[in-house]
Amino acid sequence: MSNPQLRLPDYVDLRLLGRCNLECPFCFGPRHEVPSMSERTAMRVVATVREAGVRGVVISGGEPTLLPYLPRLVEALSRPLPSGEPGPKVVLSTNGLAPLRSMERILPHLAWIALPIESADDEEHRALRIGKAPHRDRVLRLLHEVRKNHARVRVKLGTVVTRRNVDGAPGVLDLIEDERSLPDVWKIYQMSETNYGEDNKELLSISDTAFEQVVERCEKAAANRGVRLRVYRNAGRSGSYLFIDPDCQVVVVQGGRERRVGNLFELDTDIELAVDSARNVGNFVGTYPDA
Repeated sequence: MSNPQLRLPDYVDLRLLGRCNLECPFCFGPRHEVPSMSERTAMRVVATVREAGVRGVVISGGEPTLLPYLPRLVEALSRPLPSGEPGPKVVLSTNGLAPLRSMERILPHLAWIALPIESADDEEHRALRIGKAPHRDRVLRLLHEVRKNHARVRVKLGTVVTRRNVDGAPGVLDLIEDERSLPDVWKIYQMSETNYGEDNKELLSISDTAFEQVVERCEKAAANRGVRLRVYRNAGRSGSYLFIDPDCQVVVVQGGRERRVGNLFELDTDIELAVDSARNVGNFVGTYPDA
């Protein structure tokens, strides 16, 4: 049974699986071998977060479109509450490789879709998005499709800055020639040293100073195209997130590190989750604004 008295932050990240059809060396999601959340359990999680009054959910992984039940989950999560109030705002964070026919079943239930492009330089991008080619072209096709036929769904384009793409990251928007296909938000991430990112930090980590130099160039590029820029810095990660992992463990970030605090269905209503309300809201609303 879910706990209707459970207090959760306004915004949570649901990491349904570790499995992915890419092998990105900077990934901070669960390990690929982690078993996927079953549909039955995922629907229990949906009921729990809705009862807890969660206002927005980012669905990620791993790659969530690999789960056959994903269309049913996003529909159940996004439907109006029994009170008649709107359901949580649903964001799908995907690598963009799912066939369009599959996405057509998911897109009607989304508020936002988050898509990744790491560099305007093809070689740099391939070094970071490993496993399917041409990944970048497929992401751009999906972006154009969403803009053309699903205007209600807003788009966040994400770029993770590592040591391998400092040259090409600021040019990502140059890949989008049609002004009508530009994203609503372009978010620049400093690579986090978590999970696979920790494994490869010696190869990929970027200093704060080097990251700010890339940010400065991205700010100019975004201003030139009239795109809202959002910047993620590792220094601001603590307290901003609550993740629900495939095994239903609740994960928070303290001191820049992920900490598992217990099973979602066994949490005490008064447990200290180490989530800062202002940071949690600011992170989500800044990335996925209403207008």
